[in-house]
Amino acid sequence: EKKVLELAYPFKNKIGQMAHSFDTVFSFFLPENIPTGKPGAAMLYSPEAMLVDMPKVTGLLNGLYSTIKNGISNCYYGFGDGRSVPCEEGDFNNAVAKLSFDTSAEDAAAVVSELSTLLTSGRISPKNKELIIDTYTSKLPDKAAALRIAQQLIVSTPEFHSFDTVKSTGETRESASTPPPSGVPYKAVIFLMLQGGADSFNMLVPHTCSPKDLYSEYKKVR
Repeated sequence: EKKVLELAYPFKNKIGQMAHSFDTVFSFFLPENIPTGKPGAAMLYSPEAMLVDMPKVTGLLNGLYSTIKNGISNCYYGFGDGRSVPCEEGDFNNAVAKLSFDTSAEDAAAVVSELSTLLTSGRISPKNKELIIDTYTSKLPDKAAALRIAQQLIVSTPEFHSFDTVKSTGETRESASTPPPSGVPYKAVIFLMLQGGADSFNMLVPHTCSPKDLYSEYKKVR
């Protein structure tokens, strides 16, 4: 019988908030937000980067690597609920759960292809796949270590963290200028969060309220 493992650690502090699980009604994301560093230099817009910052990206990768190497534990900033501790790779004695993937395939290319199918729906690029195959082969004959390093490399790829086909050109993205408004009608998807109350007049501006002139007060404050 398989058991469901519930992790008590507040993952929001380590990897960021869950999709559509806002802390408050005041979670706003600027559509024009450009993160710092290389993504910003490449003119990539990323509203979610206002919350998914570098510490949380690092926290996610630390947790994934630790899970692969030592299971769900406190080893090297893993997803356990305690303080980080150093551990020997492949030691699962302190883990409450571990990954159980294994394969009967002997060929490195076949193993990496199977992992690619499971973790990225087979979207690993040929260049990345070649790198992973070479690294996997370098760890043989220790197949367990080879599987661990292959999984670590796959969870580090753009394909693992996206749902579309990733195409790398190796070229620097050109700086784009803001185009003038076209005046063409458009459609927008609006997400209404109803978890909480409307505790201000920012949603529905007061118009005619008596005996108190709430609109004048609101206008003055705004």
